[in-house]
Amino acid sequence: MADRESDIYEVLQRCQQHRVDFVIRAYQNRRLAEGAGRLRAALEHAPVIGQTTVELRARPGQPARTAHVELRSTRVDLDGPWRPGGWQGPLRDIGVVEVREVSATADVKEPLHWILLTSLPCATQSEVQRVVGRYAARWWIEEYHKALKSGATVEASQLATAPRLEALIAVLAVVAVRLLSAKLLARSQPDGPTAALSFGPQMLALLEQKLGPPKGGWTNQNVLIATARLGGFLARKHDGCQVGRQSGAAGNDSCGWPKE
Repeated sequence: MADRESDIYEVLQRCQQHRVDFVIRAYQNRRLAEGAGRLRAALEHAPVIGQTTVELRARPGQPARTAHVELRSTRVDLDGPWRPGGWQGPLRDIGVVEVREVSATADVKEPLHWILLTSLPCATQSEVQRVVGRYAARWWIEEYHKALKSGATVEASQLATAPRLEALIAVLAVVAVRLLSAKLLARSQPDGPTAALSFGPQMLALLEQKLGPPKGGWTNQNVLIATARLGGFLARKHDGCQVGRQSGAAGNDSCGWPKE
């Protein structure tokens, strides 16, 4: 699962050679094999499979929205590029899915348009929607790797052999998933108890031993804040930390814990 930076012949070739399924967003208007034209031209003649919606997260200058899109699909053989040593062989039977936003409102700066290269079946609307749904969730993968690198600091390890690194990553991968889950729950359901239940009583007991119990009990938001405080987050008023109470109440900091 990859963005346009992975639209590279060798990446697609390696996936096919090792029988690894892929969904990669196309960047290049590639040549088709046997002089059959170009990729984008082939999509213009592909049939419309149907329509659906895609939930888009907020971006700089563009709020989150629901995009209504039209779906097309076809299968093509992509011509190989020239590399030192000669021309490479074609990539056979590549599925292509086009996702194009229709009836975008005037405030949408850039309507959604994805061209996805895939090994997965894409002949029916349900198959195409599965491909689109997987790519739409790609940002979760990026958030997971961010949690693994920044939150669990996996890159700070001084281990030097592959077996030891694999064992460390196996443990920290679980930590990264828990961190990501807590982050998403704090954003979507700040006052809910899901994160606290997921963390479990032993973990909450450790947090309370270090920070004391939060005012009003454990919620998704203050579980995340407490975890961040263990990592050095200062949780001051101007850090944007509000947990179901008036900021600056006497005897408490802005996160609902007694002042130290």
